[in-house]
Amino acid sequence: MSIRSPNKRKRLHVCVLGDAGTGKSALVTSFCTNRSPSSCHQPLFRKPAKTVAMDYAAKRVEFDVEEEDDGRTEKLSLEICITDFSGNDSYKDARYATYDDSGLDIDAFLVVVSKNRDPNKSLHLVQSKWFEEIARYTSSKVQQTRHVLPPCVCLCFHNVDDDENKIQIDDAFLERSRDALDAFDRRLLTVSSMSFSKSTARTCENASSLIPIELASFVSCANAKTGLNVKSTFERLAKRALKRREKERF
Repeated sequence: MSIRSPNKRKRLHVCVLGDAGTGKSALVTSFCTNRSPSSCHQPLFRKPAKTVAMDYAAKRVEFDVEEEDDGRTEKLSLEICITDFSGNDSYKDARYATYDDSGLDIDAFLVVVSKNRDPNKSLHLVQSKWFEEIARYTSSKVQQTRHVLPPCVCLCFHNVDDDENKIQIDDAFLERSRDALDAFDRRLLTVSSMSFSKSTARTCENASSLIPIELASFVSCANAKTGLNVKSTFERLAKRALKRREKERF
């Protein structure tokens, strides 16, 4: 069954998480409007207002997909619906209410980290706070829908400094971030597989084998002020999330 089948989802839900001030709303605005301050032919980019609890956005994108049966490439039109959460802990209950909503499927999470803050502290906070919130959602959802595959996660290092156009990040730290995200991906797969019967769980013993490298959660760098990697990050996340849902049906 191809991704172009009428039974395939043409809408994807992405939740954006991260501490206050990391530029989550700026990334969403840049992606949805195709604008950035450095776009000389675009209308002035307005800094998004501070998010209260959550905000919503959507964008329809088209990209090429390869048909599995004959290898042909066709266009897929996909609506990406985005929930942009405030990173303020005062609104934690609003985030949890969204995670626990039985009628809501979250296909992917974009976790935004400011590249201009202490990277080690930021990564620790991601692991202790935002990864735990995603794990809460995954655990809740598998009890309700029995999904095999968890949502795809992108750990996005966002350059929020006005003066930098190029994104530079220490290779060793970037590798540690990838390792942390890979370990979290395997953890989510284990949570998902434990919700099934023993016979199904046996097929999930090697959880990492369920997700090939091209569908794995990933680390990205982006800059909303220049538009660098913003579009590619959202579209890469959407493609991987959609493919995960496709793989889940087999």
